[in-house]
Amino acid sequence: MKSRRLALIAASSMAVACGHDSTSPSGGPPANLGAVSDVNRSAVVGATIPAGLVVTVTDASGRPVSGASVAFAVTGGNGSTNPRIATTGSNGQATATWTLGTIAGDNVIKASVSGVASSVTFHAMGTPGPTVNLLLSPRSVRMPVSADSARITASSLDLFGNPTTPTPVLVARDPTLITVDPTGLIRALRRGSATWLVATSGAKSDSVLVTVLAVGQSICTGAAAPLDLAIGQTITDVSGQGFCVHASSAGAEYAIVPYYNSGVASATTVIEVRGQGLAPLPLPTPQLFSAARRSLQQQPPVTIDHSFENRLHARARAEAAKRLGSRGGWRASLDAARAATVSAIPAVGDLLSLNANASNDFCDNPQPRIGRVAAVTDKAIIVADTSNPAGGFTDDEYRSIGVTFDTLIDPVDRAAFGAPTDIDGNGHVIMFFTRAVNALTPAGAIGVTLGFFYARDLYPKTAPPGPCPGSNFAEMFYLLVPDTGGVINSNKRSKSLVLTLTNGTVAHEYQHLINASRRMYVNGVGTAFEERWLDEGLAHVAEELNFFRSAKRTPRSNLDASGFTDPLFNSAYSVFAINNFRRYAIYLATPETQAPVVDLGDVGLATRGAIWSFLRYAADHLPPAAENALWFNLVNSHTSGMANLANALGTAPGPLFHDWAISVFMDDNATNVDPRYLQPSWNARSVLTGNGTSTPFPLLTRTLSDNALVSLNMVGYGVSFLRFSVASGQDALLTVTTNGQPLPATMQLSVVRVR
Repeated sequence: MKSRRLALIAASSMAVACGHDSTSPSGGPPANLGAVSDVNRSAVVGATIPAGLVVTVTDASGRPVSGASVAFAVTGGNGSTNPRIATTGSNGQATATWTLGTIAGDNVIKASVSGVASSVTFHAMGTPGPTVNLLLSPRSVRMPVSADSARITASSLDLFGNPTTPTPVLVARDPTLITVDPTGLIRALRRGSATWLVATSGAKSDSVLVTVLAVGQSICTGAAAPLDLAIGQTITDVSGQGFCVHASSAGAEYAIVPYYNSGVASATTVIEVRGQGLAPLPLPTPQLFSAARRSLQQQPPVTIDHSFENRLHARARAEAAKRLGSRGGWRASLDAARAATVSAIPAVGDLLSLNANASNDFCDNPQPRIGRVAAVTDKAIIVADTSNPAGGFTDDEYRSIGVTFDTLIDPVDRAAFGAPTDIDGNGHVIMFFTRAVNALTPAGAIGVTLGFFYARDLYPKTAPPGPCPGSNFAEMFYLLVPDTGGVINSNKRSKSLVLTLTNGTVAHEYQHLINASRRMYVNGVGTAFEERWLDEGLAHVAEELNFFRSAKRTPRSNLDASGFTDPLFNSAYSVFAINNFRRYAIYLATPETQAPVVDLGDVGLATRGAIWSFLRYAADHLPPAAENALWFNLVNSHTSGMANLANALGTAPGPLFHDWAISVFMDDNATNVDPRYLQPSWNARSVLTGNGTSTPFPLLTRTLSDNALVSLNMVGYGVSFLRFSVASGQDALLTVTTNGQPLPATMQLSVVRVR
């Protein structure tokens, strides 16, 4: 009996040793892949292919392989499979359903198995579905006395917008007024009446009103009542179906202003604008403001490169979420770190080791640089990299920068945004002047990186839950240094240039430091950092606030180019304001495709200029006493982005964005303008042109010509300005469509008169 039990145990053990895991392929390894279902088929778009996709997997001996994974990849069309990876059964077959895409044409699926060189490709032709809609463009046809023909396009469409057959048949209800041929060409037979042009395809029909005008009839006959706008007047909620303007005087100038209130910055659309009954635009008139030219030297032309800053912020935030976890964990980390690191304020001449590595591995790969304490003031510790090029700032010059921080930048930023944290317990902010910043600008580059704040320096170094050994655990930022010989990347930086650039950079980066440190350790929102477009906008506001203080000017003063005759104004503008206006000018050149808000990605120069201008506009339209509360509430918030903006403003920001967009064109461009469309603090037309006629205001505007279609691409929060004129005593009709169809509610139209 004992020997029998041993034999059974041995047999059982052998069976286990020779058996197969249920998750691994049976038979030999996969060697061949073949199609079971047809490789060429056809179906209506959006339909599921009958019997789906079926393939078989065999080994080198032709035996079915079970448990093999087959990947079905969509390589053509916009269809889908389910599952995307299927497992073969005991018969070696794998099956997936196949739903065709919604665009008519070839759909392609590639089936493959790991280890098998060959693949199987399936094709299915997606054919249009039944006609469910007719596309007619334009939706209204008006034939002035100068035209005896017009054209309409008509298409039959399926549920997904694919052209179907038969194409619509066009018939005029009054064949004595017009004729129409199969191509859509309309010809007038007589004048002074209107009729419907009916398009029919199968059971679907639609119609377009055709109006043939007689001599003496207004272009607006049967469309809309003409309105006579006063100079400076703005009419909103204009219908794209037709808006009529009557000119009661000569030389009238207007603009139609489409604004894309999509609510999504990445949204895009196409619109078409047409004006009928238009006259040539009158010659430009002199500017409305008094002549005054810039008479003093301004900051040399330097283009700031913010792309590194954008990448840095995204990198730091991703690392914070990964390493630091919940806000509660930070509190414990901060307390532990403080207990371990609080030390005396260093003395001038002391050497400090600071990590200046700004790459992806900043936490785990510190790259220490030795810095010498060059100055200590009430609020600042100025540290100079000992490897900086010769001929840089002296200790007295460094101390002067620190005193400016103590007496101007710190109190201005603090009053607006709140105090920074003091995680290292020394009551100071470290300014590290290091050649590492200069090294960020390649040789000969147009854009220059002036400095940066890095949130990693606020992370605990060793305490749980997520240590960051590369953190300097201090409130600090990094700044450009003079390089008169071009030692670093052959880029020469004079002392006077760097000194002029430094204070504006400090004001900007200090806002970032305050914003991040208060969110992390004061406001209780942890890694919920501010969205970059708003954080950058606030940093540019910080620059502007320092301009107002140092120039001894105030907001809501409509500052113009006459200020450049004042040395104090000119100096403050060169340090704190000029770059805001340079960025705003970049936005003005592209308002249709750039906006104050971005969903993802880099916050470019145009967005920075726009969001600064918008925030200033928003503050100016609050009671003066409420401005500081706006800045403080935006930084000291539990939300971010649009939600933060709405909470701080006390109202949905959408209408403000719309009104600001109109103000970009209307401000200081006409008399008697509704205050909603004014920018009270700045006369940008004057500042950016110096009040000279040789430098035009850089706002992109378009000119509408009579009966000519202008097509525009626009992004979310984008705005366009299309100028036109109407002859005295005449009417003009304006229509706006999107792809030939009525506008969605998100496209808001306004008409303004400026002369």
